[in-house]
Amino acid sequence: MSVPNLEHEIDLVPSFDGTLIAGRRMGAATGTPLLVAGAVGANLSVWRRTLVDVAPQRPIITWDLRGLHESGIPRSEKLDSAAHAEDGIAIADSLDVDRFHLGGWSTGARIALEVAHRYPERVASLALVCGGYGYSTASGLRHLEVVSLLPAITGVAKRFSGYLGGALRGLTMRPELAGLIRQSGIVGPTADTAALIDLLRSMTECDPHALLSTYEAVAGDDAEAILDEIEASTLLVAGEKDTFTPRRTMERMRDLMPAASLTIYDRATHYLPIEFPWRLAEQLNDFMAASADPP
Repeated sequence: MSVPNLEHEIDLVPSFDGTLIAGRRMGAATGTPLLVAGAVGANLSVWRRTLVDVAPQRPIITWDLRGLHESGIPRSEKLDSAAHAEDGIAIADSLDVDRFHLGGWSTGARIALEVAHRYPERVASLALVCGGYGYSTASGLRHLEVVSLLPAITGVAKRFSGYLGGALRGLTMRPELAGLIRQSGIVGPTADTAALIDLLRSMTECDPHALLSTYEAVAGDDAEAILDEIEASTLLVAGEKDTFTPRRTMERMRDLMPAASLTIYDRATHYLPIEFPWRLAEQLNDFMAASADPP
């Protein structure tokens, strides 16, 4: 799907360890940019229908996570949130962007938190959509949240990544996939199913071992301890029916982060950006406009 104000070219930028990171810039020519930290394995499909209404207001910058999509194979063993945060800063620096609004969905929220913690002076505002601060197995067991075990499960699954990658590719090519997604209930009735299929297919284009290893490193990187140190004005957006980022997680973020507010979308799942894109775009635009930009 081609959207005029989201058209862009890819620039390969060396990061701190020499890994070539694929940076993307689109949208308006002026204004404080929105830097979007992508979720593990996700492309722009999840954000597209939201960003199409954000792009006329300001530039949008994002990047492909190291080892995935158009970015190069990592030249070190660094795959944790800190490495991805430094990659994002390398892209911002390559574009001479000193200050930006910052957003993330799903595991992209964990990376965005790392950027905001490491570079507070550069973050004009922070928006986290259906994403948390990483999963703690101990916390998951305490609250009986099976989703907190996903990083550990992923660590086992990556040993069979070749088989899993082939199975997923086969599934995404089935013509009845859209119907299966609707019947599964993993997305709400207003969801752009085509965008979700695009997301799944983009994941199959990644090296499965790299994909699973990156998810394990990011999702398992528990950062609850840094939440009370995040200085930026923060918008938290949660889905009422989100099973991947429990509502309790985002409520705890609201309680611990000094300048955070929480909005809960009724009937929304983890895939809120493709279920309520126009509402989310309006809320993001209002929030960023109200946040203090540099003099």
